[in-house]
Amino acid sequence: MKYTLTNTIHKSLDEVIEKFTEPEGAMHWMEGLQKIERLSETPYKVGAKSNFHFLHRNKKMQINETILEQNLPSQIKFAFQSSMGYNEVEMLFEELNDNSVKQTNNSYFELKGFMKVFGFLMKGMFKKQSLKYLTAFKKYAEE
Repeated sequence: MKYTLTNTIHKSLDEVIEKFTEPEGAMHWMEGLQKIERLSETPYKVGAKSNFHFLHRNKKMQINETILEQNLPSQIKFAFQSSMGYNEVEMLFEELNDNSVKQTNNSYFELKGFMKVFGFLMKGMFKKQSLKYLTAFKKYAEE
C-alpha cells in the first residue's frame, strides 16, 4: 500500500527542520507516543536506530525505527518495523517562500498476516492516521 499526503507549514524551512529534528519533539505531536528509546548516539543520521513505545487503545506497542536516508533540510526517509509489518516514510520539505514550507509524506506499507487483509480494506484509516500526525506536526511547528 502506498500513498502521499501534503500540507503547508507557515514557518521558515530552518524553523520547521529545527522542530522536526528535536530529540524528543515527536512526543509533542505523535499521539500515543510514550517514550523514545534512542539506540544510536546520533539520531537522524543514516543507520540510526530508535524504539518508539506507544500506548494505543490501552495496548502497548513498540515500533523500531531506522533512518534509511537523510538529506535534510530537504528530505529524510525512515523504516519502521513492528508486529504489524514494515513501513517506510519519506518526508520531503520544500521551501515555498521565506515563511512557508510544503511538507510531503510518501508512505509505503508491507503488512503481515491478518493486517495484510485489514490494511487492504482499511487504507483510508492508515491515511487518516498519517494525516493526523502531519497536521499535529504542522501545529507544533507553527507554535
